[in-house]
Amino acid sequence: MTTNQPVLHGLHHVTAVTAKAQANLDFYTKTLGMRLVKKTVNQDDVSAYHLFYADAIGSAGSDLTFFDWAQTRPVKIGAGTVSETGLRVLGGEASLEQWGKWFDQQKVAHSSIETLSDRPTLAFQDGEGQHLRLIAETGSATEVHPWHGSPVPISAAIVGLGSVSLTVDNVDATSNFLTDVLGFSNNESDSVLFETGPGGTGAQLRLHGSTQRGQDGAGGVHHVAWRVADSRELLDWQTHLESHGYRTSGQVERHYFKSLYFRIPGGILFEIATDGPGFAADGEDPEHLGEILALPPFLEPHRAAIEAGIKPLNYQPSTTSKS
Repeated sequence: MTTNQPVLHGLHHVTAVTAKAQANLDFYTKTLGMRLVKKTVNQDDVSAYHLFYADAIGSAGSDLTFFDWAQTRPVKIGAGTVSETGLRVLGGEASLEQWGKWFDQQKVAHSSIETLSDRPTLAFQDGEGQHLRLIAETGSATEVHPWHGSPVPISAAIVGLGSVSLTVDNVDATSNFLTDVLGFSNNESDSVLFETGPGGTGAQLRLHGSTQRGQDGAGGVHHVAWRVADSRELLDWQTHLESHGYRTSGQVERHYFKSLYFRIPGGILFEIATDGPGFAADGEDPEHLGEILALPPFLEPHRAAIEAGIKPLNYQPSTTSKS
């Protein structure tokens, strides 16, 4: 790590790809019990939805988002891809047992409970083969905002992102970039585990190697975003990355946050995003997030054309959950 190293504070969001927007919406809200906090469009491709699933208030670090690209090919997991996304759940191992039973009822493909980095976990897949893993909080979680529309007991609800797993063709090159440029620490007792900021669940990355090249697509992850507090920290990161010879997008205004994009060794797309201003920036009622198509101000004049170019989604949010 270099001196004056800026710090990433953990995961901000993970953006994946779906070819089946309605089925995706049903799965992540009705089966996983996450809240649809924003229904908008891809700002670079307004023919596609951008769906944001998160906790009850859309906290930074809780967002699992999807681009809706109906014609995209299926993902092929391999080198150059994000191979798994972890989601934090409350309630320890007992909650994973509840999830296993719920998945059986819903015919969701899943593994048995296993310990990973000293935490109980449960791997599963959505209907397009997206690789996901529930990671149980084993202590008292603080600052969590579970969504009361969850179909599982609120005591076992998903409350945020836990980790990401990357598969690369050159583990040493990516490992060196993570530690020397991004400031991650590598766990001495678990060589594939890297942590940033405060460490722990919500700030973890697992790194695996493969000689088989993967390809992005439906059922896979498009990019991983990491948290910074504000634009000043984002600018620090832009300066830091470019001083090490890495090209960046420069700061990009996403209305709900500001972003900086770059590719890491091996080709995976990373983003650094600010915590704010958050999903209330467009004036949407916090009690009714995700119920209408939300557009940033620069797209609002084109609303009629945008709405004409996308298929309506059927969404009936629930505000009650099992106790």
